[in-house]
Amino acid sequence: MPINETRIEKMRELGLTDYQARVYLTLLDLGVSKASQIPSISRVPRTRIYSTMNQLHEKGLVEIIPESPIKYRPVPISDYLDKVAESHVRIADEIVSKKEELEQEFAVKGGLEVEETGRFEAIYGRRNVRERLSRMYEESESEIVSIGTAMSPIRIVRSRLPTIEEKFKLGVDMKYAFPIDSSNRENAQILSQYADVKNIDMNLSVYFLVVDSKQALLCHPIPPDESFLRGDDIAIWTDDEGIARALRSITASILERGYDIEDMDLTTPLLDSAKSYINLLGIRTNPVFETLASSIGSGLASQFKSVSPVKLMNEMSEYWKENSLGELKIIDRKPLTIQISHFIRCNVIPESGEDPFCDFVQSMVGAIIEKKLKGKMGIVKKKCLGNENGYCKVNFVIG
Repeated sequence: MPINETRIEKMRELGLTDYQARVYLTLLDLGVSKASQIPSISRVPRTRIYSTMNQLHEKGLVEIIPESPIKYRPVPISDYLDKVAESHVRIADEIVSKKEELEQEFAVKGGLEVEETGRFEAIYGRRNVRERLSRMYEESESEIVSIGTAMSPIRIVRSRLPTIEEKFKLGVDMKYAFPIDSSNRENAQILSQYADVKNIDMNLSVYFLVVDSKQALLCHPIPPDESFLRGDDIAIWTDDEGIARALRSITASILERGYDIEDMDLTTPLLDSAKSYINLLGIRTNPVFETLASSIGSGLASQFKSVSPVKLMNEMSEYWKENSLGELKIIDRKPLTIQISHFIRCNVIPESGEDPFCDFVQSMVGAIIEKKLKGKMGIVKKKCLGNENGYCKVNFVIG
């Protein structure tokens, strides 16, 4: 019988491939045959004949005759049909036995919401960024979280306080975290009346805001100043909830590392005030002021960890630098001698036999040393060196 598409299609329905069907139908016509006789009739490539014969042999449709050359004999299809029928019956029985289980596993659920990819938008200019921030605040329903720069508390209070007050009344949970110091503490405290405000040891150059874990904004303020209107800021806004949730997770870890304003060290601003008071009035030392200086020193002592003299002086030097208290440096190690300068301007202190700067700083530094070194060492000698570029300079010997 001719090899036509109708017969090939019937073979396909019985589980044979196109090449397998063509080779098997050819063998039915030839009977016992060599591989070389198959390609011209079956139109199967010569390179595929041997692999196709092996596949038919595995299915039980071809017998291999071990002669030289190898010959092939077709097997009547009835045996193969019995195997196919048995296989279908077995599959049908398994389906019937598992019908209830399969119905439950593949039941129609419905109600699944497809999460759509959010939008992204680049925003240029501080005014445009401010408008976007305004919309984000207005659209907030449950939570506002922001991690900011040192200037953020000032800009937020100046531009958003009425909105924050309104959201507070509506029960929106607001959380902020900034690096807080004497320059922005007042604004941070104002915010703390309406929100959870944390101080963080991170000097960020960017800030980001996450609203309801649904939208987020990341902004680089240029320049990083107090203005909330003028600037060449660059920002990225998105309402992609996957990214918003990821940023919310980041803010959570940052907030956990922060600490409340009430827990912050207030000694440094007190020291700033005392220094300004001396500079402004040029007052002379007195027991009350020395007591104040000693109290400030005792408070500052908690900022330092070192308990060895040299390491303590190095740590104090870094603290002086970080808090713009002038310069504190070791000028000699035997005996241990430190020098403090650029702290208070000498040209406003009245000429007298007393030196309020030396006495004030001696009381303050002495209190730090005695508290950290547990009274084992203290200031044993001081030397006031007078004016240096308008500032006082003094040496202390530690012993």
